[in-house]
Amino acid sequence: MFAGKLGRLLTFLVGLGTVLAACVPQAAPTPPGPGQITNPPTTPEMVDAIDLTGKNIEVVYWHNRPQRDQELIQAMLDEFNRTNPYGIRARAEIAGASYNDVYNKINAAIQAGQPPDIAVAYQNQAAFYRAQGAVIDLTPFIQSKKYGLSEADLKDYFPVFLESDANPQFKGERLGFPTQRSVEVMYYNADWLRQLGYTEPPRDWKPWEEVACRASDPANKKYGWAFRHDASNFASMVFARGGRILSPDGSAYVFNSQAGVETLAMIQRMFKNRCAVEIPTSERFGEQNRFGNGEVLFVFASSSGLPFYREAVEKGSKFAWDISLLPYTEKPAINLYGASVSVFKTTPERELAAWLVIKFLGERPQTVKWAVNTGYLPVRQSAKDEVIAAFERNPQWGPVARSYARIFDWLQYAMVESPVAGYDPVRTIIDQEVMSRVINDPNVDVKKLLDNAVAKANEILRENAPRSGR
Repeated sequence: MFAGKLGRLLTFLVGLGTVLAACVPQAAPTPPGPGQITNPPTTPEMVDAIDLTGKNIEVVYWHNRPQRDQELIQAMLDEFNRTNPYGIRARAEIAGASYNDVYNKINAAIQAGQPPDIAVAYQNQAAFYRAQGAVIDLTPFIQSKKYGLSEADLKDYFPVFLESDANPQFKGERLGFPTQRSVEVMYYNADWLRQLGYTEPPRDWKPWEEVACRASDPANKKYGWAFRHDASNFASMVFARGGRILSPDGSAYVFNSQAGVETLAMIQRMFKNRCAVEIPTSERFGEQNRFGNGEVLFVFASSSGLPFYREAVEKGSKFAWDISLLPYTEKPAINLYGASVSVFKTTPERELAAWLVIKFLGERPQTVKWAVNTGYLPVRQSAKDEVIAAFERNPQWGPVARSYARIFDWLQYAMVESPVAGYDPVRTIIDQEVMSRVINDPNVDVKKLLDNAVAKANEILRENAPRSGR
């Protein structure tokens, strides 16, 4: 009996202690000290405190480049593996033939809890990954005194390339870092254009459309313009008419502006008048092959396609060709393609190792090698002259080498489509519910199409807005 009373007394005292403890004010959590590292690190000091000695970490890099570029990437990574003092081993993997392929594979990997260490990602894709807590802010790594970039290094990067990674949904964070950039340019058949009486493409949209229609001869499968199922083509034309895809603060899609209406109306007219030809999505690289065969006068596409257009012309009709800015209304505008490299959340040590790989790929020798071999733009200003000189030494480039050099002057007109999460489904809407409609229906109301598309796009924008606590 005594034992039972004692047990009940002890139970009462324990319960009383619990109640009293709950009444005592609790101290706020102690912020991480200099030696404490959160995952991911949130300050440069935390990054400085990471020790990679003896860790021998492997970094896997997912990208979408073809096999020949895979070999180039791995050759550069092999040099990193030989020279880095931390025993880091970096390995590149082709994760798909397109950015969409990589995007889909990464989303599946995130759900499975097995993301890569680093991967190519457009800003909108990186924002989507960030909203899931899957990619990290690189700011502490960049600012690290031990592992980061010096002020001189940062100034050596083209400012517009660094700025293009800014994201209105995650202000103050850097969700990716540039190792390459390209812009949308107009490829044109210079010989064909001279036959039409022009030494260079018209700079205004109306005469450009007239030239494209004069060049078209559907009976002989010749057309003025190759229509690609690519929302970036639409965005580039909207930019060149003074419009935008997304508002500057990222709060709403605005491509139903007058610039959007004029762009869509022109596409509709060109198909009605048989001045343009559709490149089916099933015809991979069809615009390059048709251009190389002398079947298309104008193509809007990425400057990174320069080596492939050169090959297509050499294998095809062997004519003189060149690139230029797209036509514009009041002032030039150029669509800056900004796929960067993002680091996925793993451990602080692996995250640091991943950052060091990105840092290496952005150094001058690597960005020169990458640009010369792929046609991408180098990310360092100090690399520009060396890359241009390499193009000019190669007789296969001809006048295109001079045009490549002019791209750096065009960067002052650069614009970014939509860096926010959820832009991928919006791109699908622009293609399937807007562009594809007008090429098949000469009477559909273009303003109504755009208004409906923007309403859907803004709903997607709201659905993908960052939630608190993420």
